[in-house]
Amino acid sequence: MLLSILIPSVPSAAETMEHLVLVDGRYHKISSDEPFSGVIEGQSRGFLKNGLKHGAWVYLNESGQVKSRGEYRNGQKHGFWEGFYPNGQLFYKGSFLDGQKQGMWVSYYDDGALFYQGRFDNGKENGPWVGFNPDGSPWAYRTGLFADGVKLKE
Repeated sequence: MLLSILIPSVPSAAETMEHLVLVDGRYHKISSDEPFSGVIEGQSRGFLKNGLKHGAWVYLNESGQVKSRGEYRNGQKHGFWEGFYPNGQLFYKGSFLDGQKQGMWVSYYDDGALFYQGRFDNGKENGPWVGFNPDGSPWAYRTGLFADGVKLKE
């Protein structure tokens, strides 16, 4: 009995996201009032702490290849993230700060050609951005100077 008091409880088995439900922003086992803490396996792999994603997470596509990976802190994306096409080519890379895109982001087409790049501040485009259509011509929507998410000029 004394050992059970001194040793904190550790989740005994891993779960999959398919066996959890989202209640008030936290994941629970079905029919449980307590937020789940423990390892998550399957196509979504990571750890839940008190019902929130926390730490390193990896998402796999149907073929078992990495679709995206990065870090969570208390349920929000935080730190470096990258995503991949089914062919393994890098799709995007960039960072989050408390769930908001932050800093330089770059995205590519599935053949490796540049799609767009620019900077985010608090989740909004800021500064010069460049974007390209699949044929390599400029993509007007994403090319120009931005401030607080609004395009100011070409």
